[in-house]
Amino acid sequence: MKAVKALVATMVAAGLLASAAPATAGAAAFKHYVACGISKNAHPSHVCPKGSKKGAFFKSLNAEVSYSVCVKFPSGKNLCAKAQKAERGTLYVNKITSNIPGRHKVTWFVNNKRVGSFIFTVKR
Repeated sequence: MKAVKALVATMVAAGLLASAAPATAGAAAFKHYVACGISKNAHPSHVCPKGSKKGAFFKSLNAEVSYSVCVKFPSGKNLCAKAQKAERGTLYVNKITSNIPGRHKVTWFVNNKRVGSFIFTVKR
């Protein structure tokens, strides 16, 4: 009976390890966020003051890529910056010049596939 319990415990442990491996193996290839500022030290934020500088930040962690970044404004209008080059490991920022109060959605694409989005609000 002890041998069966030990075998079951080993199988459970192996199953947990196997399920954890894909999570680390498939770690995010990109870092992306919006900040109330455009310096490399600006921290991600979901709320920005109306008059502040705002930036959409992007970093490719594994390879050089070409990316696009799109902003959907509270009015429903979309504006995209296409074919932005990103070298591996370098943080890039695209200025967001909107001072329109309300919800904005920023979306990043690599090879026409969405790799992330970030919602932020401009305060009145």
